[in-house]
Amino acid sequence: MKAKPESIRSARDPRYDTLRGLFLICMTVNHLPTELRWVTDQSLGFFTAAEGFVFLSGLMAGMVYTRKLRAGGPGSLWDAVLGRTKTIYAWHVASFVGALACVVLAEYACGYCSPTAPRLFFEHPLAALGLGAALLYQPGLLDLLPMYCVFVLFLPVVIRGIESGRRWLVLSASVLLWLVAQWAPAAGSLRTYPINTGSFSLLAWQLIFVAGVAIGHAGISGRPQVARPSRLAVLCAASVAIYGFGVQQAHWPALWPGAVFGVLLNKPALGLLRLADFGCVAYLVAIVGARFPSLLASRPLELLGRNSLAVVATQSVAITALLQFPALFATPADRTLVAMGTVALLFCVAAARQGLVQALRQPAPVSPLSPEGSRRLNPAA
Repeated sequence: MKAKPESIRSARDPRYDTLRGLFLICMTVNHLPTELRWVTDQSLGFFTAAEGFVFLSGLMAGMVYTRKLRAGGPGSLWDAVLGRTKTIYAWHVASFVGALACVVLAEYACGYCSPTAPRLFFEHPLAALGLGAALLYQPGLLDLLPMYCVFVLFLPVVIRGIESGRRWLVLSASVLLWLVAQWAPAAGSLRTYPINTGSFSLLAWQLIFVAGVAIGHAGISGRPQVARPSRLAVLCAASVAIYGFGVQQAHWPALWPGAVFGVLLNKPALGLLRLADFGCVAYLVAIVGARFPSLLASRPLELLGRNSLAVVATQSVAITALLQFPALFATPADRTLVAMGTVALLFCVAAARQGLVQALRQPAPVSPLSPEGSRRLNPAA
């Protein structure tokens, strides 16, 4: 397959935003006590939507920031990365403050605090606010954006390394860090209350992000990764994917003892089998998406993917607020309605933000009395 001109390759690919939107819905539903999780939580194998979201974020970052480097050099790349990091951090702080406010207000209104609320939120709200701003307190639902913030901050090192021809060195270093995470103590055992740096191991999860960056860079460089997949590769990937699906959905027996199996499927450290299963399914989806691109394109889901930061922040605040009221989840019908309503809220927020962005991009109206307005009314002037 011939390399496309840069002007064509720079167009935003709706397939990636569609998949990110789908992953955002799955992540939202997975954080709610609803029967819908049977469909959204590890329904294809051992991995969750979080792996897909982080991988695609890296892939799109590899495409976007490779262009920045080639168009404006290292200085332009650093400026773009710092700007993006500030934006992600701002959304994190906004979601943190919103979630904290929901817990405090619910406690004030009801006279009690739900056990699902982060402990520091109701014990020491001001301390939680300070530690949250410093990224030292990341309770559940509020640890994804800080991780994304750190990964984006290191993009210049990764992209410049790949761009200079050291792709395999960059990937080898990433794998080495992942291996360190497999032998390092669990993050939970190192926590000292109130410090909480989240449930994700940065050393482990960076591997998915960096792999995405490398694939995105290759795509921009005219080297598609699944243009001509070999039959052996497809067969191996399908075998792993089918096994993961069988164990999760058909209760096939595990091939390893329970303790070993648990290590291989460890989510915080991104265990080997979890990682391999995700990689194989992603490879197969990429082949299908390359052959039949319309199958992975959906306007509503693309809307969510384009506004992912606002959607992630919204779902964090909304779910934190909803979990304060157990009565909302009393029956299966209640749980389903709450989950569907939360997803609908995500679409509303994404649409509102998209409309705001488009409005801000519109040129300001020109008065007919101004020199510019006179020229428009009388081009011959």
